[in-house]
Amino acid sequence: MSNPANLVSPPIAWALLQAAVVIALLLLVSGAGSSAMPLTGRGDSATGHAVEVLIGREATGTDRGAELIASIPDDFVAVMAYRPEVIDINGSLSLGKPIGACSSPVHLAFDMEPTCKGHDFGYDLLRYAAAIGVPLGEWARPLIDDWWYAEMHQRCDLVHSGVSGLACHGQVLATEAIINVNSWREGNGPPIEENPWRYLGALVLLPLTLAGAVRYRREDFPHPAGRLQSAPAVPALWA
Repeated sequence: MSNPANLVSPPIAWALLQAAVVIALLLLVSGAGSSAMPLTGRGDSATGHAVEVLIGREATGTDRGAELIASIPDDFVAVMAYRPEVIDINGSLSLGKPIGACSSPVHLAFDMEPTCKGHDFGYDLLRYAAAIGVPLGEWARPLIDDWWYAEMHQRCDLVHSGVSGLACHGQVLATEAIINVNSWREGNGPPIEENPWRYLGALVLLPLTLAGAVRYRREDFPHPAGRLQSAPAVPALWA
């Protein structure tokens, strides 16, 4: 009978193990499955259009840059206090948050900054619609997340191969699992800023849990040459 450890490559197994740890802690310390505000219908039409343009569903193909800029809701800059910038994501023009960062507790160490800026802007569209009192329905957040995942996987294919490619896809898979759980427990509504003290218990347990995970990895995934491969960055809960 095949050893189960041989069915999944070590980089992917390690990344998924990180995801399992963080997901378990998220479910342990927080409520789940409900939005902070009622979500009905499509929501604000201008913001919904901006989401569709961002993920490429309403692109005309004539002038992508101008189309993106025109899709920004009129008072977005005033409400959110920044102006989105046109950026390149995997060879295609998109919009991004100038100081955006990856919304993932698994550190993405594979040059994902452009995709993360795009995802952050997408989430800020959700926050903007909520701020003006017309939040987008539950349809929007999963679309933004799925678009981000696809762009990250494409990035892995474009710039990585071999073991590095496996590790890249592994961390994206781990990120998918974590973000999907977080979106679900927030009812697919606008992302909310959560009190970090709610996660104090999880942070206390995390070093012990990861210590066990590291021992598991050392025992089950030795390097073929007898040395241990360096592990991808360990997860950290976001504030």
